[in-house]
Amino acid sequence: MKKLVTLLSVPVVLLAAWGGTNWYVGQQTETVLKQFIEQQNQAAAQSGLKQELVSYEKSAFGAKAVTKLQMEIAPLKDLGEIQFISDISNGPIFLGGGSAVQFGSARINTRLDMDALTAEQRDWLNTAFAGKAPLEGHTVIGFGGGSSYDFTTNPLKLDQDGTTAVVDSITLSGTSTANMLGEINMEAGKIEVKDATTQFSLPSMRVDGNVTGMIGGQALGTFDIKMPGVSFLAEGTTVPVSFDLAMQSDSQRNDNVLAGKVAVQASNITGVEDALSKVDYTLDITGLDVAGVEELGKIQAELQSAQNQMVWSAESMETPEGQQKQQELMTQLTEASGKMVNVMFGKVLKTDQSRLHSVLLAESPKGKLNADIDLTYTGTGAPDMMALASYGANDWAKMMKGKIKLDADKALLPPGTEMLLTPLTEQGLIAMDGEKITSDLDLAGENVTLNGKAMTFADFVAMLAPAGMGGEMPAGGDSADMGIPEDILKQIEGKAALPLKSSSYWKKVMTFPKKRWNS
Repeated sequence: MKKLVTLLSVPVVLLAAWGGTNWYVGQQTETVLKQFIEQQNQAAAQSGLKQELVSYEKSAFGAKAVTKLQMEIAPLKDLGEIQFISDISNGPIFLGGGSAVQFGSARINTRLDMDALTAEQRDWLNTAFAGKAPLEGHTVIGFGGGSSYDFTTNPLKLDQDGTTAVVDSITLSGTSTANMLGEINMEAGKIEVKDATTQFSLPSMRVDGNVTGMIGGQALGTFDIKMPGVSFLAEGTTVPVSFDLAMQSDSQRNDNVLAGKVAVQASNITGVEDALSKVDYTLDITGLDVAGVEELGKIQAELQSAQNQMVWSAESMETPEGQQKQQELMTQLTEASGKMVNVMFGKVLKTDQSRLHSVLLAESPKGKLNADIDLTYTGTGAPDMMALASYGANDWAKMMKGKIKLDADKALLPPGTEMLLTPLTEQGLIAMDGEKITSDLDLAGENVTLNGKAMTFADFVAMLAPAGMGGEMPAGGDSADMGIPEDILKQIEGKAALPLKSSSYWKKVMTFPKKRWNS
């Protein structure tokens, strides 16, 4: 099953590459195409996909463009580089191609560049796709710059290293304006991957979307995904788990404020011994600053790019150059992480406006569970990572307000759970009343009400610390307190790339959390 993602990624990567760039080639301007690819690379940086224009040859009646797709993130990196050929015909009238007559400024027929592959790769694709072309894409560019398109991957079937994979045809179609807004639809047939001990099956999938805007490289609009009959058999089990899965998302911009909602439903759940029959989850985020989100998207792209280049292996660290490269990437990661924190608190979140509301509903024949989290950001300023690291309980208390509620039937939980929850009941974090398990938390700055009992936020945080954490270490201060002799620490330090602190230093660090949170 280790090859599952790689196997399934073949048609998906073909779809993504074609849908992202090739429809635009009909503009027939090499300079504009390069600019568009650069924009797409910025938008797709977080996904680890990078496109490049290899060649662009004009002719009397059209052009031929060759584009290359590079994948910088595992496991897609194993696929190497993939090239596509787009044959462009000039308008205004086109014959064939799915309809008797079509009108537009250009029509594009896209295919995989088989000649650019190695003999081994060609043999693999010919076997997987039964000698048929892996993909067929057709796009018509309208006179106003908009487009209509349909893209199809042929069925894939493979048996390799004990793993068999079957992927029926996948079709992508839709319309798009010149600025990439419009409807998108995808339909997939059966997807099945299995080996001797595990199995995954998806009978069909359908995606319907409407892109209404772009912010920070992310599409805004509505998306609806349906995947009925999902089934998987885990290693060591004999009964597969199956369910119907559906997802919806809705993100919109209102002036300079961004809001988004995601909903997931799993129904008709079987194979889990009546532990669950239905799960509904919703996440609603409102009150985010648009400019801040755009800036955050750019930083996330920087972070993802650095992560994609990180290769922690003996080979990468054998040479001084390799070590320096990894150190530079670590520096980039640290700097990007710091900028993300600064932008998140300083620009994305809006005081008393940014809100997160999530609801989890679970059902089984034995009972129900309802978990509700509703929090509003109340912080001010833009603390950096060092400042956040030094925050005490009351500092965090000033950053949010809201309610957290739990209401569950005991019968829903696995046997033995009640005994495990006894310590939480004794602490007052949850309440058990008859066949019910409940918890009601009201956050109001430095004041908290937990199950009807008023307390400070600092006292509430202290209740969350597991027994033994944050306690004072034995007095004395020598290295024996840590169980590591001082002379051994010095020997380790002599061989380490960075100096190691003495045990007395680490003792102070270990006692820091309690002192800080109780301040």
